[in-house]
Order: sequence, then C-alpha cells, then structure tokens
Amino acid sequence: MADNKQLNSHQFEEVYKDLKIDLDELGCVMADVVPLASMKDPEEFGDKMDYLYTSTNPKRKWIKGWVVGKTAHITLLYGLLENAHKWKKQIDAVLKDWDMKTVEIDHIDKFDSQYEDEPYYCIVAHIKVTDKLQEANDRLQFLPHINTFAGYKPHMTIAYIKKDDKTLKECLEWMNKAWKGKRLSVKPEINYGYKPE
Repeated sequence: MADNKQLNSHQFEEVYKDLKIDLDELGCVMADVVPLASMKDPEEFGDKMDYLYTSTNPKRKWIKGWVVGKTAHITLLYGLLENAHKWKKQIDAVLKDWDMKTVEIDHIDKFDSQYEDEPYYCIVAHIKVTDKLQEANDRLQFLPHINTFAGYKPHMTIAYIKKDDKTLKECLEWMNKAWKGKRLSVKPEINYGYKPE
C-alpha cells in the first residue's frame, strides 16, 4: 500500500467476501443537521451542474449528485453489521442521554471514490471533532461493526462530482470561502439510515 490513499476496507474486499459481509450493506447511524440556506439549492453550483455524479449501481443509492440539500447529516458511525433500523433498541441504549446541539465546519475537502468503477470525488465538509461528537462514535463502537476507514473523521457529504480536477479546485475554493467556520444546528432525532428492503 505504497500509494497515499487512505486505508479503507475496500482494499481488502476479498477478506469480506470470505466472511460473507457485503460492504455496501453495512448499517449507519447519523445525526441530521440543518443545512445553511446556501447549501440547499444546487444552483449554487452554477454552470457546473453537469459535473454532478450519480451512481447507476442500485446498491450505492447514496451516491446521487447534490445531496446536502436533501439529506444533510454527520455520520456518527458507519459499519454496523446490521441495518441500524434492526438494532434501533441497542443503538438507543448506547446513546442514552447523549445529545449535541451544534457542530462547526472545519473546512471543505474531498474524498476519492472508494470504487474503481465509480469515477467521482465526494465533496465533504469536515466537522471539528468535539468531545460530544467523539463520545457518540465511541459509544456506538460497542456495537458489532467494521471500521471501513482508519480513524473517525466526522464529515457532512455535500455532493458527488465527476472526477475532474479543475472543477474540484473551483468547488473547494468557493465552498471554503462560503462555509468554512460556519456552525450548523443538529436535529435531536437519530437518523438510522435506509430501512432494510
């Protein structure tokens, strides 16, 4: 693993196939946030709308262009071995008496696609790690899960864009100028992700 890509579970897909674990079907627990008014409308993207990326793979239904206006959230833990709706009782037990009112955007950056067949950049707002945020992640790690990335990096997904470095640079510049350091209100309800089909 000499390249500079962040270690992630998709680099070991054969291991999970042997264990009969589908990495695209892991459970997720999130805290929904109220996006800023300027985040709700993809027209902020201006003439770059054609650069938005949506996956054609039905198992990757979260990869769908401008997402922050529809599903603004911060992942508290991704990688549960069951859909979070199936473990709602247990999730609620480990998060009992935990709450968080606001979060702060540290900066806007990107994640590379973790799929070789999906040429996109995932634009994310990195969230400042607070004791409250880390506590939620720590509590949820008591449930059976797989760490899909090394370390907890709280973030809010803004958009998926086609892999184009010029567009990426422009997006990161204007988004950081507009949103770096801004605070977002956190909704009190826990988001358990997609319901099992």
